[in-house]
Amino acid sequence: MKKISILILALFISVTFFAQQILPTPKQVKTFLDSRTYVVQDNNIFGTYNNAIEEAAKKHWTITKFFILSKDEFKTKKKVTTASMIVKTESHFEGQKELGVFTSLSLLLGKSGGNVNTMPDIITFPIAYSDVDYDKYYYKLGLSLIFMQNHVKWLQENPDIEDKALINHYKNSRINTKEKTLYLLKREMAENINTVDKIKEVYSGKVKFVSQEEIEVAVDNKNDDILVLHLVAPDRAIRGSVVTKMILAASDAEIYYFDYHRIKGKRMPNKFLKSDFKALEEIQ
Repeated sequence: MKKISILILALFISVTFFAQQILPTPKQVKTFLDSRTYVVQDNNIFGTYNNAIEEAAKKHWTITKFFILSKDEFKTKKKVTTASMIVKTESHFEGQKELGVFTSLSLLLGKSGGNVNTMPDIITFPIAYSDVDYDKYYYKLGLSLIFMQNHVKWLQENPDIEDKALINHYKNSRINTKEKTLYLLKREMAENINTVDKIKEVYSGKVKFVSQEEIEVAVDNKNDDILVLHLVAPDRAIRGSVVTKMILAASDAEIYYFDYHRIKGKRMPNKFLKSDFKALEEIQ
């Protein structure tokens, strides 16, 4: 279990919760940019994750040269300080495990001791709660890699940025969504907005219910007319659990909308809410 500060979920939690900084140092960013990046497979050689992350990297990872690495090879390579790794991790906030355990993609730098918990963390991007089956989030891997690279480029361009400024940069990202089509999965919608007609009552933009595969294709094709919802929610609606909601451009993972809520029964389920569409409608 990697106990780290997770960028996206840190957006709504005071940075004083963390014993470590959210941001890597400019030196660490430069080390990454000069490194070879190893995309680490998991131990299930018959699982679909390994194929999916390799295909996603081939299509979308451009910021450094990358190589595929087995989990066994990772044991050695993680000690190389000039190497970087993309690793699937289970992560939670240090001292804040009750906020949830997440399956994330972590971009790490090698460290001589090889302890994953202390390896420099360039960015960790949560893709799902740990209780969510892999086949419900595999299609997000390409979008996640794009977001991670854009984050690094932003850090490179803003070397003197501080934690709170970074948080405000992302948290305040709200762009008019009505000129594009928002791709949605029906299972991620609250019951009172799970049809196009229900959504139209509160939101005038274009929406379309699609499959996971259609979202993946839109990202692969860098479709500039499409936005996608990145919902990080537990599979079980456990009261008090945090649901984070990001709307990202399929073309480049730019943030159009970010918000969160805590699950509170039927009124605030583990879904995208009617109030989110009302908020989207108000963005000019």
